[in-house]
Amino acid sequence: MTQVNLIHLSKIYEGTDVPALQDLSLELASGRITAVLGPSGCGKTTLLKLIAGLLYPSQGDIIFDGQSVLPIPAERRGAVMVFQNHLLFPYLSVAENVGFGLKMQGVDRQTIRRRVAEMLGLVQLPGYEERRPRQLSGGQQQRVALARALIVQPRVLLLDEPLSNLDAHLRNDMQDLILEVQRRLGLTTIIVTHDQVTATTLADQIGLMFDGRLHQFGRPQAFYERPVSVRVARFFGGANFVPGIKHEAQVETALGIFHCPAAASHPDGPVTLTIRPEHLQLSQNGIRQNGVEATVQSCLYLGLNTRFKVQTAQTLIPLEIVTSTTHLEQFSKGQRVTLHFPPDKIWLTPPEQPK
Repeated sequence: MTQVNLIHLSKIYEGTDVPALQDLSLELASGRITAVLGPSGCGKTTLLKLIAGLLYPSQGDIIFDGQSVLPIPAERRGAVMVFQNHLLFPYLSVAENVGFGLKMQGVDRQTIRRRVAEMLGLVQLPGYEERRPRQLSGGQQQRVALARALIVQPRVLLLDEPLSNLDAHLRNDMQDLILEVQRRLGLTTIIVTHDQVTATTLADQIGLMFDGRLHQFGRPQAFYERPVSVRVARFFGGANFVPGIKHEAQVETALGIFHCPAAASHPDGPVTLTIRPEHLQLSQNGIRQNGVEATVQSCLYLGLNTRFKVQTAQTLIPLEIVTSTTHLEQFSKGQRVTLHFPPDKIWLTPPEQPK
């Protein structure tokens, strides 16, 4: 198991003044899965290539187990990358593709055959040695690429968008395989993805990037329950945002004054009150603490849940609520309701910056 530390990493490509990566520092847990998450073009793949040794940073350092790996070339660094498009050799067999790294190391043929069989068993493709990449499905090609990376016993495994080219069924199978490989081998694994579900399903910790910068790092639950900004909250699903002024343990907004335990640790001043749609509560009872009168604007049946949009007299933007479909018969379009903000479900973030 390898501890990876990234220290003030920056990368500026030749011919541009805009950094692809800006002053990024991370401590990646040994033997765990870390997801680097963000939209296209935010610097995720650049980061992966820096760790692999395929690029050299403009600034900063990369540490494996307390030692800088910058002087070590990619082929000896021990960080192996599985690319999004697999990059299998089309005219080699599966066995030749998987065993290629060992062949380059001068390992004898008998050992290569044995190790190839072991790796194909690990990725659940036993008996596929003589097939060609063109005879494989996209999911099978991904497994072969993974086996090729694992056969050289890397210190760090790097996966670039491992699920992006797979349909829903194959995506679930590949998720299960990655988790099983991680459980059996205990490799320090770094996954790059643009998909929140992939990150939260696979990773022990997540780093969220925008515009080449790290915006939040921590356990998956924190991004949903305690986002550090409106931008982070939006990236992790729907949320309602209400501008306000925080003073002590309450927030004054256009909707009224809300009591909020989370406010105690937040500095006084302008804030954005953030609450997820499933945490808002609808009722036909009268106004109580943290309650607001509203009118149901629309109801959308989603199966187990129903999504409501409600309009208040104080704001132009409707609020969104997701609740159990058992409420479908209780509330209807045009009905007056009470909207309740549970104090323990409110989270405060800095005011949203204008674009």
